[in-house]
Amino acid sequence: MSVESRLLVIDAGNTSIKFTAFEDDEVLWVQRGESYSADTEFVPDVIYFASVRSKELSALLHADIQAAFPDSKWVTLTSQANACGVTNAYSEPERLGIDRWLGVIAAHHLIREDAVVVDVGTAIKVDVVNKKGVHLGGYIAPGLAMMEESLLSKTARIRYDASEVVAGEGLPNSTARAVSEGCHEMALGFLERIYQRYQDFQWVVTGGDAESLLSLLGVSLERQPNLVAMGAKLLGDEEGRENK
Repeated sequence: MSVESRLLVIDAGNTSIKFTAFEDDEVLWVQRGESYSADTEFVPDVIYFASVRSKELSALLHADIQAAFPDSKWVTLTSQANACGVTNAYSEPERLGIDRWLGVIAAHHLIREDAVVVDVGTAIKVDVVNKKGVHLGGYIAPGLAMMEESLLSKTARIRYDASEVVAGEGLPNSTARAVSEGCHEMALGFLERIYQRYQDFQWVVTGGDAESLLSLLGVSLERQPNLVAMGAKLLGDEEGRENK
């Protein structure tokens, strides 16, 4: 067992925070929420912090977690031009979201072939990386909930209760179905166009809605619910080795 065998990865997204605990290479548990419910039996040797939130919100979260684990080493992860055998497509690499960067790193190490990385959460994020580790770029589109919320916030008469969102056959015959199924079709169309271009690539998916969307397109995929945390571990461990 290494000196820093216990690791806590914090993936701070726009709408939720994911906490992943590792012991060596094994995932012990995963927790989601706006705050960390301390596991008194788990004290990390090191904390890897990846955040797409504002500097102010990231600093507040940092302070809360560090107060719970004052003796843990803290490493803030950032997107770079090159890391873990992967080259960033962005001319300003720090502007690539750290969640996307970590997903690309993890997918490259898992697949070692041409890969499409799909993360469906608040937003639908798609990135492409070839077998040489060259990130070719990617897309960001609104997620299903964001599309629905945007439509409802910009219209006065499109209104329905959550209980009205029920499955049906044929063309939607209610406002609830028209909105929910319309947004679903938009997301499917976006992913289908990408699939037509990259159907020979291996698809790696993460995020709550990714598998259900892509299964409707008949895409052969590998599901990795902890993809971003895996990328964080790869990047943080590499930085630790370089700094020794």
